[in-house]
Amino acid sequence: MAEALWTGVARAYARSFAGLTAGGIPTMVAGLPPGGRLLDVGCGTGALVQAARDGGADAIAVEMDPDMAALAASSLGTDVTVAGLPDLPFADDGFDTVVASFVLNHVEDPRAGARELVRVAAPGGSVRATIWTSAPTAHGALFRQVMEASRAVEPVFPRLPEHLDFERSLDGLGQLFVAAGAPVVEARMVDWTWRVSPDDWWAGVTGGVGNSGVVWAAQTPEVQVRMREELDRLAGPLLEDGAMVFPASAAYVEARVPRS
Repeated sequence: MAEALWTGVARAYARSFAGLTAGGIPTMVAGLPPGGRLLDVGCGTGALVQAARDGGADAIAVEMDPDMAALAASSLGTDVTVAGLPDLPFADDGFDTVVASFVLNHVEDPRAGARELVRVAAPGGSVRATIWTSAPTAHGALFRQVMEASRAVEPVFPRLPEHLDFERSLDGLGQLFVAAGAPVVEARMVDWTWRVSPDDWWAGVTGGVGNSGVVWAAQTPEVQVRMREELDRLAGPLLEDGAMVFPASAAYVEARVPRS
C-alpha cells in the first residue's frame, strides 16, 4: 500500500522531489571505505550511487519500481536490479556499506526491511538510512495552505497497520536496526535547503508523487485549477531567483553489523 505511492511516477519524481531527497546524499556517502562495495536499496534516480562512485566506492543499485530502475540505469550507464525490501536478490554479508535513503518510511514492513538491510551487509560493515520524521515540513506546510485556500477535500491517505508501523523519529529509526541486531553508532538530524521552481514542484504533485499526488487525484478539475492559482499566490514570498526555498531536515542513522 505505501509502496504504491512510488510506482509509475519516475519522471515526475525525478523532476520534483528527487531534488529534495538529494540533500541527504552528502551525509550518506561521507567517509565510505575506499574501494568498498556499496549497495543502494531504493536508488531512485541513481544520484546517490553516482556520488558514491565519484568517491571511489564500488557501488551498485537496486530499485523496486521498473520505471525508476530504467531511469537510474540510463543515468548511471549500468544495470539496476529491479527488487525491493524485504526480498533482496543478494547473498548474506556481501556489502561493506548498505544504504537506504528515504526508503524505510515507504515499505510495507519496516522491521523486515531493516533486517534485510542488515542481512546483506558484511560483518563489521555498516547500514546507513534516512527517513522523514513525523515533524511538519516547510514544503508540507505550504501544500496544506494551498489545500485550505482552494477548499480541497482531505483524502484518505495510505497507512501501515499499527503492528507494522514504527515511530517516525530519530529514535524510532535507530530502534529498527537495534531490533535487527545492528547497534547504532551514529544518530543525528541532517539539515539542508531545498530549492525548487514552482513548476517543478507542481510536476511532482500532478504526476502523482507521494501523499501530495493522492491529494491531487482526489480533487475535481475546478479545485485543481484553484490549487494551482493558490500555489502561485502563496509561493511569491518564498521565491529567490525563480525558485522556492525550503529548509529541510531528516533523521539519519548508521548502524554497525557485528563481526561473527
